[in-house]
Amino acid sequence: MTQVQLEHVSFSYPQSKTNALSDISFSIEQGEYIAIVGTNGSGKSTLARILAKFYETTSGTYNLYDKEIPGIVFQSPKEQIVSSIVNCDTAFGPENLGLSKAEIELRTIECLSLVSLSHKALSRTNELSLGQTQRLAFAGILALFPSIMILDEVTAMLDPVSKDELMMCVNQWNKKGHTIIHITHDESEVLRCNRVIALEKGKIIFDGTSADFMNDKKTFEKIFSPEAIPMHKKTDGDDKTKNETSLSVENLCFNYDENPLIKNLSFTLKKGTVTALTGSSGCGKSTLFEILAGLQKPMDGKISALERPVLALQESEAALYRTFAGDDVAFGPINNGVKNKELLETVKKSMNLAGLPFKDYANRGTFQLSGGEKRKLSLAGLIALNKDIMIFDEPTAGLDSKSKIKVLSTLRQLADEGKTILFSTHRMDEIRIADFHLNWEEINYCKKENAVPENDDAKAENQLKPIEAFSNSKLLSTLKKSMSILSVSSDIKNKDKDEPVWKLPSLLKLILFTSLFICAMFIKNLLPLSILLFSNIAYSFLCKISPKKFGISLKIFLPWILIFGIIEAFVYRDIGYILWEWGIFRITDTAINQFIFFMMRSLSVILCITSYAFTTTERELIDGVKILLYPLSLIKIPVRYFIIILEIIFRFIPLLFDELSCIIKTQLIRGSYSKVKGIKKFFVFTTFLVPLLLQTIRKAQNLADALTARRFS
Repeated sequence: MTQVQLEHVSFSYPQSKTNALSDISFSIEQGEYIAIVGTNGSGKSTLARILAKFYETTSGTYNLYDKEIPGIVFQSPKEQIVSSIVNCDTAFGPENLGLSKAEIELRTIECLSLVSLSHKALSRTNELSLGQTQRLAFAGILALFPSIMILDEVTAMLDPVSKDELMMCVNQWNKKGHTIIHITHDESEVLRCNRVIALEKGKIIFDGTSADFMNDKKTFEKIFSPEAIPMHKKTDGDDKTKNETSLSVENLCFNYDENPLIKNLSFTLKKGTVTALTGSSGCGKSTLFEILAGLQKPMDGKISALERPVLALQESEAALYRTFAGDDVAFGPINNGVKNKELLETVKKSMNLAGLPFKDYANRGTFQLSGGEKRKLSLAGLIALNKDIMIFDEPTAGLDSKSKIKVLSTLRQLADEGKTILFSTHRMDEIRIADFHLNWEEINYCKKENAVPENDDAKAENQLKPIEAFSNSKLLSTLKKSMSILSVSSDIKNKDKDEPVWKLPSLLKLILFTSLFICAMFIKNLLPLSILLFSNIAYSFLCKISPKKFGISLKIFLPWILIFGIIEAFVYRDIGYILWEWGIFRITDTAINQFIFFMMRSLSVILCITSYAFTTTERELIDGVKILLYPLSLIKIPVRYFIIILEIIFRFIPLLFDELSCIIKTQLIRGSYSKVKGIKKFFVFTTFLVPLLLQTIRKAQNLADALTARRFS
């Protein structure tokens, strides 16, 4: 039975002079397993969005014969998660279908088990690794039980084990009679399919069986490189010139919320070499790279290097915020004092090395590029910094075969020019390009004596310098701590506590918190406020909040409380008995009373919020609100929409904090925020607001797409 029919479909983006798709015609039968292939920018993702009914065709016709809109898993995993809790996110789609509570729970358990995330069911979605987030996004669409499933590069961020597990799920879904449309750059994934549709510059250049595609050498070689990744062959000269240590890591340790992620990690890097790092998704590779680049401070250990390494972030799009591609690449060199002709040549060389020809891409809009092109642009921005030690986090993720070999060859070329290159990958064939291979499981949880040996004479000669975190990187840790306080906790390990507050039902917890908070905001007399402050102290005592937890909250907000307290006191400086006066400055008894009043109110609010956040999961808060608003649903007020908005807020705020963190990381790496001091920090920080606003708009649009994909209306 025919499910999909496209006839002479064309599509062009607004303000674009060329078609993204031109004269596309094909049909899809029920139960087919189709691979859509093509180089970066060929129109694959655009076609996927048309098939999923996100775009209307510019011309031509598109018919869905069974009227069921296909399910789609997008290329960027973080932007399609709609809830802050893992199991709530998977359940969101079935809830929109109006299924029974038992059916929703059954689908949620089944789909999370299929993607190996059942152990994370009660975790917060923003705590997952990128690979885990991709699997969660797949589970969320799978829970809709769509008859047509569109997958847009869903395995790009997965390690081999996770990739195989996900592909097994896809195969099982197809065997049940469901149609799969898989957009991929992976040759092995093409072989799993029955049919291949190949695109080139928005046009179909092949439509046939996978066997015929593999035998059509001319077409195959347009999409996949006929050459394997070349193996680097060492020469006698290599042994002599590449024995100088450029970076040394000794017994590095790092914890996330007291959970050890990196423990006694040790290794060395050699000048003029490429080193590949492999490890499972979420093991800590990205965190290690951020520590090496000075974006995070290790708990213990020592890092020494010729100079501070620079890092190309894994989430490439988050590192881009200039309007045009050429300007984005030039951002770092300009901060480092490169000007005029030298700047132009640096940008040209960097873009050409990254596989984005300067003449074709310099004036292209940054956010109009495809996912693969954005990744190459982020690599060009790092290459343009021209540093001795360069780190690339998953540099080939989402790239087509030829672009992948081009990027790996570029890493090899940079090393041959004397640079030290470290990159992470999930593909074992990519380590062929490297001089050394570091396996995470072998270098982590080991002592220095088990690490890669180094030449002590060379190290002394190189005079490696200790590498410390950027002084301004403290802003990143402050953002993270602020987020942990503003977010309601989902730390399920505390659920077995015997304290009275922990045992309260969700509704009573919410009522207690709301009552204390409202009183703190509206009480206007000092005596009742004193009683309220004492009540909040007792509340936090019953919650067993550690002094450290409250101290962190107080440390973050106290400077602002003092500033606004002084401002409020200044308003009352001309009222009451004058206690002290000097020129235009004066202190009155009324002003002091107002300052004390403001401080007591603020401390009550902080205690109240911290106590509630410490003892309540986001799931409990949402359940409490549902019960509280249930009477409104009886009179046909759409309470569910308010609940959904609440869930989206819990998801969207951490997303914006992540976006701001990525902007700060980029500014630190590329030099615009790494050296400023004093009041200049404030003025530089204000420059973050424009890219954050642009990214917020883009995130909101993508979130709207994610809601649509989950059948929310």
